[in-house]
Amino acid sequence: MPHALIVEDDPNSLSGLSAILTADGFSVDTATTLAEARSALTRFIPDVVLIDLNLPDGSGLDLLPSLPSQPPDGALPVIVMTGNATVESAIEGLRHGIWDYLLKPVNIPRLRSLLARIPRPYELTEEVQALRSTLRELGYFGDMIGRSAAMQHVYDLIEHTAPTEAAVLICGDPGTGKKIAARTIHQLSRRRKGPFVTFDCSAQRNASDGTPRSMESVLFGHERNAFAGAENREPGLLEQAGGGTLFLDQIDSLPSAQQEALLRALDSQTFMRVGGSNRIMTDFRLIAASRTPVREAVASGAMREDLFQRLSASSIMLPPLRERDDDIALIAETLVDELNRENHIAGITSGSPKRISPAFIRECFATDWPGNVREIRERVRRAYHASGETIETLRVDEPGGLGGRGLNGSSVQVTVGTALADVEDMLIRATLEAVGGTRHRAATLLGISPKTLYNKLQRMKLESS
Repeated sequence: MPHALIVEDDPNSLSGLSAILTADGFSVDTATTLAEARSALTRFIPDVVLIDLNLPDGSGLDLLPSLPSQPPDGALPVIVMTGNATVESAIEGLRHGIWDYLLKPVNIPRLRSLLARIPRPYELTEEVQALRSTLRELGYFGDMIGRSAAMQHVYDLIEHTAPTEAAVLICGDPGTGKKIAARTIHQLSRRRKGPFVTFDCSAQRNASDGTPRSMESVLFGHERNAFAGAENREPGLLEQAGGGTLFLDQIDSLPSAQQEALLRALDSQTFMRVGGSNRIMTDFRLIAASRTPVREAVASGAMREDLFQRLSASSIMLPPLRERDDDIALIAETLVDELNRENHIAGITSGSPKRISPAFIRECFATDWPGNVREIRERVRRAYHASGETIETLRVDEPGGLGGRGLNGSSVQVTVGTALADVEDMLIRATLEAVGGTRHRAATLLGISPKTLYNKLQRMKLESS
């Protein structure tokens, strides 16, 4: 049976919350002050903590350092309750890593929805955690691929953020995988059994009868006859994402009025359909993304400062592929493996799976990839379908298989009769210069190991001294 600790100084609220949690299958301990709560924590580790923000001996947030940092089943869910809510206090709580923030009087259906996602002791095991760690080391994290240091940092942020209910802002260049990152957060959250609803705020959505819907209707839904052409009640994105996650891409394209309405829905945990008169409880987690640097979006007025402040409490920046050299080959190889499996399942091929040549990998490293992960996936897919048993080149759509960005036109001129050792030195220096001094990438292009390149550079250094 999962165990809860309720820290609340109001006797009526404490009694009511205890009854709700007991009815929902929790054993309950209570405290009316921070001192009592700290004493209780010396006796047991709860599965969830509900705590009032304002207590006789301090702020509820002051209890957070006393909570176990690594309980047996992962991050400890903390639900903060307050009757004096401000945006500032909500942001402060989220930055402290709390799970969710409830307004008083507590919305009981909302509370029960949260409690239903508290993991029972048998749901998370050491074996699952060990398997996840192993896959992460190999470069696989949910639907994300990459073992570079830059991606390991992203994985750390996701592991910290996913178990909470905090809204998340994902930033990154086009094609860096913001939607995949959002889906991974959803899959690792306690909402993973709920829907994952996505919407591009720069797109226009039509109603079921083909007439354009306002962005307000898209977000919040509308009642029948709310406007011309509204023949039926239509749920909005917030309702569709109930119990799950709503991913809004290019949120800076959302009109300012709808940004304000979305922020109100997040703060009040309720909304109203267009043409409706009754407020509806929300039960979704928001993940938003922007390809424009958010500071620039705020400065230009494309994004509201208050919405940015709310989202920035939990933010993740995805690195461009040019900063992920170690991941380029892994992404290409993984995609080819996926295509081989798809073809085998579909019965398209009966022979050996396709392989990629060392020259193909060198080409991948030599390419700039301005379109990031989306571009490499598309070009590898085209090369796969245009190749035979071995994939030799990315340049299947270029005349003669030549051209391409390569190394920005870098070349080495060699005079006939030049000693081979000197030619090798010239080629090594030119390759290092072309790749900005990245030894791992230069070694791949030269077809040698990083250790061999290191030894050659040491020799060159000694000979020049």
